[in-house]
Amino acid sequence: MALSAPAMANPGDTYTITGDRVNVRAAPSDRGAIRTTVRRGDELLELRQDGNWTGVRVLRTGEEGWVFSDLLRQRSASTLGSGGNGRGSFARYSSSFDRLIGHANDELGYKFADRVEAGDDGLLRVTPSQEWLFNTSREAKIYAAMALYEMWKNHNNGRPVSVALGARGMNPITIEDGSNGPLMDLPALVGGSR
Repeated sequence: MALSAPAMANPGDTYTITGDRVNVRAAPSDRGAIRTTVRRGDELLELRQDGNWTGVRVLRTGEEGWVFSDLLRQRSASTLGSGGNGRGSFARYSSSFDRLIGHANDELGYKFADRVEAGDDGLLRVTPSQEWLFNTSREAKIYAAMALYEMWKNHNNGRPVSVALGARGMNPITIEDGSNGPLMDLPALVGGSR
């Protein structure tokens, strides 16, 4: 099946699978070992390119490998590292929140988030940039987590959600819906330089 290849791909772009069953391989070759199989509509995050092959992470499982690029359709372009053009990294969830984050990024001179990941379980995980972690106070981190929670709750039309704001390998600030409203967990690492 010959499908059009993705145009102007960039690391961080998300794609969906266009074939019924597509192999995710260990190397960028049809001779690479098959790591897993994905199905039509599964979402993948681009990690890199090698010729006609795209290095991907399967968003549902976290598995990584290579997929023949003709079997991918771009779903959304990455906005990470887009500093200076007024875009943040939340356009997929809220265009107004994304514009607000983009404006803050421009004003501060560094980006807020290195990575934004949404899970099927209602979790939004935001990995902030090192510059933002270093330059913000404990209070600013708490307010940012609350703003993320409100944006995410709105995006999900009031359904139960949770937000984790923090670098991988560290305890994040978390806010999750409880039976009596949102519950916040503030780890000791929330301190800042100011």
